[in-house]
Amino acid sequence: MTAAHPESSKVAGLVLAAGASRRLQGGSKLLLPYAGRPLVTAPVRAALEAGLDPVVVVVGHRGGEVRAALVSVEDATDRVRIGAVADPSLGQGASLAAGVEVLAAEPDVGAAAVLLGDEPGVRAADIRRVVEVWRRGGAAVVRARYRDRPGHPVVFDRSWFARLAGLTGDHGAGGLLETHRDDVIEARLPGTAPVDVDTREDYAVAARRVASERDGGVRP
Repeated sequence: MTAAHPESSKVAGLVLAAGASRRLQGGSKLLLPYAGRPLVTAPVRAALEAGLDPVVVVVGHRGGEVRAALVSVEDATDRVRIGAVADPSLGQGASLAAGVEVLAAEPDVGAAAVLLGDEPGVRAADIRRVVEVWRRGGAAVVRARYRDRPGHPVVFDRSWFARLAGLTGDHGAGGLLETHRDDVIEARLPGTAPVDVDTREDYAVAARRVASERDGGVRP
């Protein structure tokens, strides 16, 4: 059981955007057009809109192009930081470790909300809800729980940063969450989880969903 966290304790964003897009034939999924902008900018903008500060974007594969895409994001100059992995094939664990290394130099950051760069449909309201549950205390880790499955964001208290910094491989923090179940609670969210864009088919679903929402539809 953890105590409540004051508003003065900042929650940073950590967007994992280093993947090599191996399952998407041709190009980088992070640079595909989505709602008129490069796909990777969508979760970054949601993080900024939710009030996360700073927002660390971990790049790797085609990192220069991903950095260039972020220039179009409002507030990026003031609030976005860049982390990097030299070898994107090392997996999500290495990306998390690289991002936490950047945040370790920010002493006023009390937690990090981890997002995926290939989940463009994540919403600022859902990020805020998960952060709110963390602020109330009760657990060091708060994981989003959508109607259909658990997902991102996952908010990690600073007390977990050392564990995250030691991660390697492609499974991210999943093993840690399983091992330390007593440290984890879920924040229930309405609607279904955002689409994780790994294939052309996933991309088509994500594009249809954002077009529907833009036209006044509601996420299933």
